[in-house]
Amino acid sequence: FRNAGIPVVHSFGKHHSLSEIHVVGIDNVRCGALAAETLFERGYARVGVIAGPESATSTQDRVSGFLRRAEELGLNIAQTWYADDYSYAAGRKAMQNLRSAPGVQAVFCGDDLICMGAMDFAREAGLRVPEDIGFLGVNDINIASWGAYNLTTIRQPFRDIIRSSIELIV
Repeated sequence: FRNAGIPVVHSFGKHHSLSEIHVVGIDNVRCGALAAETLFERGYARVGVIAGPESATSTQDRVSGFLRRAEELGLNIAQTWYADDYSYAAGRKAMQNLRSAPGVQAVFCGDDLICMGAMDFAREAGLRVPEDIGFLGVNDINIASWGAYNLTTIRQPFRDIIRSSIELIV
């Protein structure tokens, strides 16, 4: 594309060293740090992490930001689990594994769908959300606000990212 003179915009991407490639997205490291701060401010001391696939750069950045800030705040990380993909089923499976970590008070999930699967598994296991265990997701998808979830989530401004990407191309 560069050789053909076609503008390139990487939407929802990670900064690239090539200055000709525009990137429009969120700061995933900061997103992870914000998650740690939010859980800390809400009084949680022992937390688990259910991240997206370990190979995804967004997952790597969110987890590193979370773990670094959690350590600074003195949060105790019970376990970090990487989901197979960004899906409801992967969240359920990951929560089943994370449940073996004793004393987890809250879970940071690197994606809302993963979080919803984890929440539902926790409820089916007899835990009350948020009384027994809290959850925090990322993306703020539409169903996150549904009454069945009422999920606390970090908003990814999808429309703004798309609008800015189009403006850069034009």
